[in-house]
Amino acid sequence: MMRTSDPAVIEHRLLDLAYTTDSVITAPLLAYYAPCSIEDAERVLDRLVAEDRLRLEVDDNGNIQYEVPNRVRIQSPRALVRAEPAPLEPVRVTSPAVAAVLSLIVPGAGHLYAGRPLAAVVWFMVVSLGYLLLIVPGVLLHVLCIASAASASHQLRPGPA
Repeated sequence: MMRTSDPAVIEHRLLDLAYTTDSVITAPLLAYYAPCSIEDAERVLDRLVAEDRLRLEVDDNGNIQYEVPNRVRIQSPRALVRAEPAPLEPVRVTSPAVAAVLSLIVPGAGHLYAGRPLAAVVWFMVVSLGYLLLIVPGVLLHVLCIASAASASHQLRPGPA
């Protein structure tokens, strides 16, 4: 299972935990459920306390617990069926510069790097055919291949959160 440090993902897991279970919310429990580090869970929980969205309680033994105001457990089929959190999808980050350099060396290699194998094969064949016919069409097609690979790699990059 992939670990995360994204506060938005951790907060989403916190809400899922709060409204689908009766568990006492603690930083280690959230870290296990999210999954993330305890420090990341504490940062999210402390931020929500500072925003008055959670209440911080300390029990007689000194244990820190967090309470969601007006918390009511949701009884839905989704909550009853899912015993563990859904796995996080890994985000594949590629570099447009690396894709361009790879396509410069071998036409289509940048597309392969960007996760587009069919486009890689097509670009390799088209650029190779362009070089076989005449040098100028081959060079033009090669430049287009490089730009296309950089663009394809750029599209995989996650946007601002």
